[in-house]
Amino acid sequence: MKVKLRVESQWLELESKIMEKMKQNYEQWERETLRKAKDASDLRDLRRVFYELGDRWEFDQTTGAWLEGSKPLDTVGLILRMPGLRPNRERYVLYAVMAYSKGLTGRFDHLGDKERIIFERDTETGRIQCWSTTGHGELDVFPTDLTRYRSLRSVLTSCMLVAQPGDHALRLEAPTSAGFFNMISQRLWGIAGGSQSYRTDEIDVFTAEDIENAFDFKFHRYANSIIELDGMWRHLSGGAAEWAKEHVLDRTPNHAEERDRKTLRRTEGLVHVLWFRPAFSQLRAVEMFYNELESEPSPTEAQRALIPFVGEVASSLSDIAEKSKYLKWRSVIDNKSFRKSEAFRDVNLSSLVQEAFAAALDDILREHSLAYIGYPEKSRITSKFMRVVFSSVVLPTRLLSSFRASARRRLKEITLRLKERGKSRNPKESVA
Repeated sequence: MKVKLRVESQWLELESKIMEKMKQNYEQWERETLRKAKDASDLRDLRRVFYELGDRWEFDQTTGAWLEGSKPLDTVGLILRMPGLRPNRERYVLYAVMAYSKGLTGRFDHLGDKERIIFERDTETGRIQCWSTTGHGELDVFPTDLTRYRSLRSVLTSCMLVAQPGDHALRLEAPTSAGFFNMISQRLWGIAGGSQSYRTDEIDVFTAEDIENAFDFKFHRYANSIIELDGMWRHLSGGAAEWAKEHVLDRTPNHAEERDRKTLRRTEGLVHVLWFRPAFSQLRAVEMFYNELESEPSPTEAQRALIPFVGEVASSLSDIAEKSKYLKWRSVIDNKSFRKSEAFRDVNLSSLVQEAFAAALDDILREHSLAYIGYPEKSRITSKFMRVVFSSVVLPTRLLSSFRASARRRLKEITLRLKERGKSRNPKESVA
Protein backbone atom coordinates (compact mmCIF):
# COMPACT_ATOMS: atom_id res chain seq x y z
CA MET A 1 0.00 0.00 0.00
CA LYS A 2 1.22 3.48 -0.87
CA VAL A 3 1.02 6.25 1.73
CA LYS A 4 2.07 9.88 1.41
CA LEU A 5 4.88 11.08 3.68
CA ARG A 6 5.67 14.77 4.06
CA VAL A 7 8.86 16.20 5.51
CA GLU A 8 9.83 19.83 6.01
CA SER A 9 12.55 20.92 3.60
CA GLN A 10 14.56 22.45 6.43
CA TRP A 11 14.93 18.97 7.93
CA LEU A 12 15.91 17.52 4.58
CA GLU A 13 18.65 20.10 4.16
CA LEU A 14 19.87 19.52 7.70
CA GLU A 15 19.67 15.76 7.35
CA SER A 16 21.58 15.85 4.06
CA LYS A 17 24.48 17.61 5.73
CA ILE A 18 24.58 15.35 8.77
CA MET A 19 24.03 12.25 6.64
CA GLU A 20 27.38 12.76 4.97
CA LYS A 21 29.11 12.81 8.33
CA MET A 22 27.14 9.80 9.51
CA LYS A 23 28.03 7.91 6.35
CA GLN A 24 31.69 8.47 7.13
CA ASN A 25 31.16 7.35 10.73
CA TYR A 26 29.30 4.27 9.54
CA GLU A 27 32.02 3.39 7.04
CA GLN A 28 34.66 3.80 9.74
CA TRP A 29 32.64 1.60 12.12
CA GLU A 30 32.27 -0.98 9.35
CA ARG A 31 36.02 -0.99 8.62
CA GLU A 32 36.93 -1.30 12.30
CA THR A 33 34.44 -4.13 12.82
CA LEU A 34 35.76 -6.05 9.81
CA ARG A 35 39.33 -5.49 10.96
CA LYS A 36 38.54 -6.86 14.43
CA ALA A 37 36.85 -9.89 12.89
CA LYS A 38 39.82 -10.54 10.59
CA ASP A 39 42.28 -10.13 13.45
CA ALA A 40 40.47 -12.73 15.57
CA SER A 41 42.87 -15.59 16.23
CA ASP A 42 40.22 -18.08 17.31
CA LEU A 43 36.48 -18.46 17.84
CA ARG A 44 36.69 -17.00 21.33
CA ASP A 45 38.07 -13.73 19.95
CA LEU A 46 35.44 -13.75 17.21
CA ARG A 47 32.69 -14.24 19.79
CA ARG A 48 34.07 -11.31 21.78
CA VAL A 49 33.73 -9.13 18.66
CA PHE A 50 30.05 -10.07 18.35
CA TYR A 51 29.44 -9.34 22.03
CA GLU A 52 31.01 -5.90 21.65
CA LEU A 53 28.68 -5.12 18.75
CA GLY A 54 25.63 -5.41 21.01
CA ASP A 55 22.09 -6.57 20.30
CA ARG A 56 21.28 -3.88 17.73
CA TRP A 57 24.27 -4.28 15.45
CA GLU A 58 22.24 -6.01 12.71
CA PHE A 59 19.75 -3.15 12.58
CA ASP A 60 22.63 -0.66 12.54
CA GLN A 61 24.30 -2.59 9.73
CA THR A 62 21.21 -2.87 7.54
CA THR A 63 20.07 0.72 7.97
CA GLY A 64 23.66 1.89 7.55
CA ALA A 65 23.96 0.02 4.27
CA TRP A 66 20.55 1.39 3.26
CA LEU A 67 21.73 4.89 4.15
CA GLU A 68 24.68 4.66 1.77
CA GLY A 69 22.40 4.27 -1.24
CA SER A 70 19.35 6.23 -0.10
CA LYS A 71 18.02 9.75 -0.12
CA PRO A 72 17.37 11.73 3.08
CA LEU A 73 14.69 10.18 5.28
CA ASP A 74 14.07 7.21 3.00
CA THR A 75 11.24 5.34 4.73
CA VAL A 76 9.27 2.09 4.66
CA GLY A 77 6.21 1.34 6.80
CA LEU A 78 4.61 -1.67 8.47
CA ILE A 79 1.35 -2.18 10.37
CA LEU A 80 0.90 -4.47 13.37
CA ARG A 81 -2.61 -5.58 14.31
CA MET A 82 -3.60 -6.23 17.92
CA PRO A 83 -6.76 -6.41 20.04
CA GLY A 84 -8.11 -3.44 21.95
CA LEU A 85 -8.46 -3.41 25.72
CA ARG A 86 -12.25 -3.12 25.45
CA PRO A 87 -14.70 -5.47 23.72
CA ASN A 88 -15.22 -4.92 19.98
CA ARG A 89 -12.04 -2.84 19.65
CA GLU A 90 -9.13 -3.42 17.30
CA ARG A 91 -5.82 -1.61 17.30
CA TYR A 92 -3.34 -1.03 14.52
CA VAL A 93 0.15 0.37 14.98
CA LEU A 94 1.78 1.97 11.97
CA TYR A 95 5.57 1.99 12.23
CA ALA A 96 7.60 4.18 9.88
CA VAL A 97 11.15 2.83 9.63
CA MET A 98 13.71 5.33 8.37
CA ALA A 99 17.11 4.66 6.86
CA TYR A 100 18.40 7.59 8.84
CA SER A 101 16.69 10.14 11.08
CA LYS A 102 19.10 11.50 13.63
CA GLY A 103 17.91 15.09 13.69
CA LEU A 104 20.55 17.23 15.37
CA THR A 105 22.43 14.25 16.79
CA GLY A 106 25.66 13.41 15.00
CA ARG A 107 26.70 10.57 17.28
CA PHE A 108 26.75 7.08 15.78
CA ASP A 109 24.75 5.10 18.32
CA HIS A 110 22.16 4.02 15.81
CA LEU A 111 21.06 5.01 12.34
CA GLY A 112 17.44 4.42 11.40
CA ASP A 113 14.57 5.28 13.72
CA LYS A 114 11.15 3.69 14.13
CA GLU A 115 8.30 6.09 14.91
CA ARG A 116 4.69 5.00 15.29
CA ILE A 117 1.04 6.04 15.12
CA ILE A 118 -1.70 4.09 16.93
CA PHE A 119 -5.18 3.60 15.47
CA GLU A 120 -8.17 2.09 17.25
CA ARG A 121 -11.39 0.99 15.56
CA ASP A 122 -14.69 0.07 17.16
CA THR A 123 -15.94 -2.91 15.16
CA GLU A 124 -19.57 -2.24 16.13
CA THR A 125 -19.90 1.51 15.62
CA GLY A 126 -17.09 1.95 13.08
CA ARG A 127 -15.50 4.74 15.11
CA ILE A 128 -11.80 5.26 14.33
CA GLN A 129 -9.39 7.17 16.56
CA CYS A 130 -5.73 7.98 16.11
CA TRP A 131 -2.86 8.91 18.44
CA SER A 132 0.18 10.45 16.75
CA THR A 133 3.69 10.58 18.20
CA THR A 134 4.34 14.14 19.34
CA GLY A 135 7.98 13.75 20.32
CA HIS A 136 10.55 11.20 21.50
CA GLY A 137 8.13 8.31 21.29
CA GLU A 138 5.42 9.95 23.40
CA LEU A 139 1.88 9.88 22.02
CA ASP A 140 -0.87 12.49 21.94
CA VAL A 141 -2.98 12.70 25.08
CA PHE A 142 -6.17 13.30 23.10
CA PRO A 143 -6.99 11.21 20.01
CA THR A 144 -8.03 12.48 16.59
CA ASP A 145 -11.44 11.30 15.35
CA LEU A 146 -11.21 9.74 11.88
CA THR A 147 -14.56 7.95 11.78
CA ARG A 148 -15.60 9.64 8.54
CA TYR A 149 -13.00 7.61 6.64
CA ARG A 150 -14.72 4.31 7.62
CA SER A 151 -11.60 2.09 7.35
CA LEU A 152 -7.90 2.21 8.13
CA ARG A 153 -7.00 1.84 4.46
CA SER A 154 -9.18 4.82 3.60
CA VAL A 155 -7.54 6.82 6.40
CA LEU A 156 -4.03 6.12 5.13
CA THR A 157 -4.83 6.75 1.46
CA SER A 158 -6.75 9.97 2.21
CA CYS A 159 -4.48 11.45 4.88
CA MET A 160 -0.78 12.18 5.04
CA LEU A 161 2.04 11.20 7.36
CA VAL A 162 4.19 14.09 8.55
CA ALA A 163 7.67 13.23 9.83
CA GLN A 164 9.48 15.59 12.20
CA PRO A 165 12.88 13.99 12.82
CA GLY A 166 14.09 16.83 15.00
CA ASP A 167 11.27 16.03 17.43
CA HIS A 168 11.42 12.28 16.70
CA ALA A 169 7.73 12.58 15.89
CA LEU A 170 5.33 11.15 13.34
CA ARG A 171 1.92 12.73 12.86
CA LEU A 172 -1.13 11.93 10.79
CA GLU A 173 -2.47 14.99 9.01
CA ALA A 174 -6.05 14.76 7.77
CA PRO A 175 -7.50 17.04 5.05
CA THR A 176 -10.52 17.63 7.27
CA SER A 177 -11.02 16.79 10.90
CA ALA A 178 -14.23 16.15 12.80
CA GLY A 179 -14.92 17.99 16.03
CA PHE A 180 -13.99 21.45 17.28
CA PHE A 181 -10.93 20.29 19.24
CA ASN A 182 -9.55 18.31 16.32
CA MET A 183 -10.14 21.22 13.96
CA ILE A 184 -8.30 23.63 16.27
CA SER A 185 -5.46 21.14 16.74
CA GLN A 186 -5.02 20.66 12.99
CA ARG A 187 -5.09 24.42 12.48
CA LEU A 188 -2.43 25.00 15.14
CA TRP A 189 -0.18 22.33 13.65
CA GLY A 190 -0.63 24.00 10.28
CA ILE A 191 0.44 27.33 11.76
CA ALA A 192 3.35 25.62 13.51
CA GLY A 193 4.57 24.50 10.11
CA GLY A 194 4.70 28.14 9.03
CA SER A 195 5.29 28.88 5.37
CA GLN A 196 8.07 26.35 5.11
CA SER A 197 8.46 24.22 2.03
CA TYR A 198 7.93 20.49 2.14
CA ARG A 199 8.89 17.39 0.25
CA THR A 200 6.14 14.85 -0.23
CA ASP A 201 6.88 11.27 -1.23
CA GLU A 202 4.90 8.08 -1.47
CA ILE A 203 6.25 5.30 0.72
CA ASP A 204 5.44 1.61 0.74
CA VAL A 205 3.59 0.34 3.80
CA PHE A 206 3.13 -3.35 4.56
CA THR A 207 -0.41 -3.88 5.82
CA ALA A 208 -1.38 -6.06 8.77
CA GLU A 209 -2.55 -8.70 6.28
CA ASP A 210 0.89 -8.67 4.62
CA ILE A 211 2.61 -9.08 7.98
CA GLU A 212 0.33 -11.88 9.18
CA ASN A 213 -0.22 -13.81 5.95
CA ALA A 214 2.78 -13.26 3.70
CA PHE A 215 5.33 -13.27 6.54
CA ASP A 216 3.33 -15.46 8.96
CA PHE A 217 4.09 -13.00 11.79
CA LYS A 218 1.19 -13.38 14.24
CA PHE A 219 1.61 -10.37 16.50
CA HIS A 220 -2.15 -10.20 17.20
CA ARG A 221 -2.05 -13.66 18.75
CA TYR A 222 0.85 -12.66 21.01
CA ALA A 223 -0.80 -9.44 22.22
CA ASN A 224 -4.13 -11.19 22.73
CA SER A 225 -2.53 -13.94 24.84
CA ILE A 226 -1.06 -11.34 27.21
CA ILE A 227 -4.37 -9.50 27.55
CA GLU A 228 -6.18 -12.76 28.31
CA LEU A 229 -3.57 -13.83 30.88
CA ASP A 230 -3.83 -10.41 32.51
CA GLY A 231 -7.61 -10.82 32.67
CA MET A 232 -7.41 -14.31 34.15
CA TRP A 233 -4.91 -13.18 36.78
CA ARG A 234 -7.22 -10.32 37.80
CA HIS A 235 -10.17 -12.70 37.92
CA LEU A 236 -8.33 -15.19 40.13
CA SER A 237 -6.93 -12.47 42.38
CA GLY A 238 -10.41 -11.06 42.95
CA GLY A 239 -11.09 -8.08 45.20
CA ALA A 240 -11.65 -7.39 48.87
CA ALA A 241 -15.22 -8.72 48.76
CA GLU A 242 -14.11 -11.98 47.13
CA TRP A 243 -11.33 -12.41 49.70
CA ALA A 244 -13.77 -11.85 52.60
CA LYS A 245 -16.24 -14.34 51.14
CA GLU A 246 -13.56 -16.99 50.71
CA HIS A 247 -12.21 -16.33 54.21
CA VAL A 248 -15.66 -16.81 55.78
CA LEU A 249 -16.56 -19.94 53.81
CA ASP A 250 -12.99 -21.29 54.12
CA ARG A 251 -13.43 -23.63 51.18
CA THR A 252 -9.74 -23.79 50.31
CA PRO A 253 -7.29 -25.69 52.55
CA ASN A 254 -4.56 -23.57 54.09
CA HIS A 255 -1.70 -25.25 52.20
CA ALA A 256 -3.48 -24.85 48.85
CA GLU A 257 -4.37 -21.27 49.69
CA GLU A 258 -0.71 -20.48 50.34
CA ARG A 259 0.32 -22.10 47.05
CA ASP A 260 -2.32 -20.09 45.21
CA ARG A 261 -1.12 -16.90 46.85
CA LYS A 262 2.46 -17.55 45.72
CA THR A 263 1.32 -18.55 42.24
CA LEU A 264 -0.73 -15.38 41.83
CA ARG A 265 2.18 -13.26 43.01
CA ARG A 266 4.39 -14.97 40.45
CA THR A 267 1.72 -14.42 37.81
CA GLU A 268 1.53 -10.74 38.72
CA GLY A 269 5.28 -10.44 38.24
CA LEU A 270 5.08 -12.23 34.90
CA VAL A 271 2.26 -9.97 33.70
CA HIS A 272 4.40 -6.97 34.62
CA VAL A 273 7.28 -8.39 32.56
CA LEU A 274 4.97 -9.06 29.62
CA TRP A 275 3.68 -5.49 29.53
CA PHE A 276 6.87 -3.58 30.23
CA ARG A 277 9.76 -5.57 28.77
CA PRO A 278 10.53 -6.21 25.10
CA ALA A 279 9.44 -9.58 23.75
CA PHE A 280 12.94 -11.05 23.52
CA SER A 281 13.51 -10.22 27.20
CA GLN A 282 10.40 -12.20 28.20
CA LEU A 283 11.33 -15.59 26.82
CA ARG A 284 13.16 -17.01 29.82
CA ALA A 285 10.65 -15.81 32.44
CA VAL A 286 7.68 -17.19 30.51
CA GLU A 287 9.33 -20.53 29.83
CA MET A 288 10.40 -21.01 33.45
CA PHE A 289 6.96 -20.20 34.87
CA TYR A 290 5.17 -22.40 32.35
CA ASN A 291 7.47 -25.35 33.07
CA GLU A 292 6.88 -24.94 36.81
CA LEU A 293 3.12 -25.01 36.37
CA GLU A 294 3.28 -27.98 34.00
CA SER A 295 5.52 -30.00 36.31
CA GLU A 296 3.33 -29.42 39.38
CA PRO A 297 2.28 -32.95 40.53
CA SER A 298 -0.96 -31.82 42.19
CA PRO A 299 -1.93 -28.39 40.84
CA THR A 300 -4.52 -26.28 42.58
CA GLU A 301 -7.60 -24.95 40.79
CA ALA A 302 -5.89 -21.60 40.24
CA GLN A 303 -2.81 -23.27 38.78
CA ARG A 304 -4.90 -25.46 36.48
CA ALA A 305 -6.77 -22.36 35.30
CA LEU A 306 -3.52 -20.51 34.54
CA ILE A 307 -1.74 -23.29 32.64
CA PRO A 308 -3.50 -22.84 29.24
CA PHE A 309 -3.15 -19.05 29.39
CA VAL A 310 0.56 -19.12 30.24
CA GLY A 311 1.02 -21.86 27.64
CA GLU A 312 -0.56 -19.69 24.96
CA VAL A 313 1.72 -16.79 25.89
CA ALA A 314 4.76 -19.08 25.71
CA SER A 315 3.70 -20.49 22.34
CA SER A 316 2.80 -17.16 20.71
CA LEU A 317 5.90 -15.43 22.09
CA SER A 318 8.18 -18.19 20.85
CA ASP A 319 6.45 -18.06 17.47
CA ILE A 320 6.98 -14.33 16.80
CA ALA A 321 10.53 -14.44 18.19
CA GLU A 322 11.50 -17.33 15.92
CA LYS A 323 9.69 -15.81 12.93
CA SER A 324 11.45 -12.46 13.33
CA LYS A 325 14.86 -14.15 13.58
CA TYR A 326 14.04 -16.35 10.60
CA LEU A 327 12.90 -13.40 8.46
CA LYS A 328 16.08 -11.52 9.31
CA TRP A 329 18.21 -14.57 8.51
CA ARG A 330 16.31 -15.28 5.30
CA SER A 331 16.61 -11.67 4.10
CA VAL A 332 20.40 -12.09 4.06
CA ILE A 333 21.15 -15.78 3.52
CA ASP A 334 18.22 -16.66 1.24
CA ASN A 335 17.73 -13.24 -0.30
CA LYS A 336 16.33 -14.43 -3.63
CA SER A 337 13.56 -16.42 -1.99
CA PHE A 338 12.88 -13.60 0.47
CA ARG A 339 12.49 -11.05 -2.32
CA LYS A 340 9.91 -13.29 -3.99
CA SER A 341 7.68 -13.22 -0.91
CA GLU A 342 4.05 -12.43 -1.63
CA ALA A 343 4.22 -9.13 0.26
CA PHE A 344 6.93 -7.81 -2.08
CA ARG A 345 5.03 -8.42 -5.31
CA ASP A 346 3.38 -5.01 -5.51
CA VAL A 347 6.22 -2.93 -4.08
CA ASN A 348 9.44 -1.70 -5.60
CA LEU A 349 11.96 -2.03 -2.79
CA SER A 350 15.65 -2.59 -3.12
CA SER A 351 17.31 -5.57 -1.49
CA LEU A 352 18.81 -3.27 1.15
CA VAL A 353 15.40 -1.86 2.10
CA GLN A 354 13.98 -5.37 2.39
CA GLU A 355 16.82 -6.37 4.70
CA ALA A 356 16.25 -3.23 6.79
CA PHE A 357 12.53 -4.01 7.00
CA ALA A 358 13.23 -7.53 8.31
CA ALA A 359 15.81 -6.21 10.77
CA ALA A 360 13.38 -3.52 11.96
CA LEU A 361 10.69 -6.11 12.70
CA ASP A 362 13.22 -8.00 14.82
CA ASP A 363 14.46 -4.78 16.42
CA ILE A 364 10.95 -3.84 17.55
CA LEU A 365 10.79 -7.07 19.56
CA ARG A 366 14.20 -6.35 21.07
CA GLU A 367 13.67 -2.69 21.91
CA HIS A 368 9.96 -1.98 22.47
CA SER A 369 7.62 -3.34 25.12
CA LEU A 370 4.00 -4.19 24.36
CA ALA A 371 2.82 -1.22 26.44
CA TYR A 372 5.06 1.07 24.40
CA ILE A 373 4.06 -0.42 21.05
CA GLY A 374 0.30 -0.19 21.30
CA TYR A 375 -1.07 0.29 24.82
CA PRO A 376 0.00 3.66 26.26
CA GLU A 377 -2.71 3.46 28.94
CA LYS A 378 -0.75 0.54 30.41
CA SER A 379 2.50 2.50 30.63
CA ARG A 380 4.21 3.46 33.87
CA ILE A 381 3.45 6.73 35.63
CA THR A 382 6.73 8.27 34.43
CA SER A 383 5.84 7.54 30.81
CA LYS A 384 2.36 8.98 31.32
CA PHE A 385 3.89 12.10 32.82
CA MET A 386 6.30 12.48 29.88
CA ARG A 387 3.40 11.95 27.51
CA VAL A 388 1.54 14.89 29.04
CA VAL A 389 4.70 17.02 29.05
CA PHE A 390 5.54 16.43 25.39
CA SER A 391 1.92 16.88 24.31
CA SER A 392 1.89 20.20 26.16
CA VAL A 393 5.32 21.46 25.10
CA VAL A 394 6.01 20.35 21.52
CA LEU A 395 3.20 22.26 19.79
CA PRO A 396 3.76 25.58 21.66
CA THR A 397 7.50 25.27 21.00
CA ARG A 398 6.94 24.75 17.29
CA LEU A 399 4.44 27.63 17.24
CA LEU A 400 7.06 29.88 18.85
CA SER A 401 9.67 28.68 16.38
CA SER A 402 7.31 29.37 13.49
CA PHE A 403 6.57 32.85 14.87
CA ARG A 404 10.28 33.63 15.21
CA ALA A 405 10.99 32.43 11.68
CA SER A 406 8.09 34.49 10.35
CA ALA A 407 9.26 37.57 12.30
CA ARG A 408 12.82 37.20 11.01
CA ARG A 409 11.58 36.79 7.46
CA ARG A 410 9.36 39.84 7.80
CA LEU A 411 12.19 41.89 9.34
CA LYS A 412 14.49 40.87 6.50
CA GLU A 413 11.91 41.96 3.93
CA ILE A 414 11.48 45.34 5.65
CA THR A 415 15.25 45.84 5.80
CA LEU A 416 15.61 45.12 2.08
CA ARG A 417 12.78 47.51 1.23
CA LEU A 418 14.35 50.28 3.30
CA LYS A 419 17.68 49.76 1.56
CA GLU A 420 16.03 49.86 -1.86
CA ARG A 421 14.08 52.99 -0.90
CA GLY A 422 17.28 54.65 0.30
CA LYS A 423 19.03 53.86 -2.97
CA SER A 424 16.12 55.25 -5.01
CA ARG A 425 16.20 58.52 -3.03
CA ASN A 426 19.97 58.91 -3.46
CA PRO A 427 20.68 57.75 -7.02
CA LYS A 428 24.04 59.54 -7.10
CA GLU A 429 25.28 57.69 -4.04
CA SER A 430 24.12 54.40 -5.48
CA VAL A 431 25.94 55.14 -8.77
CA ALA A 432 29.07 56.18 -6.88
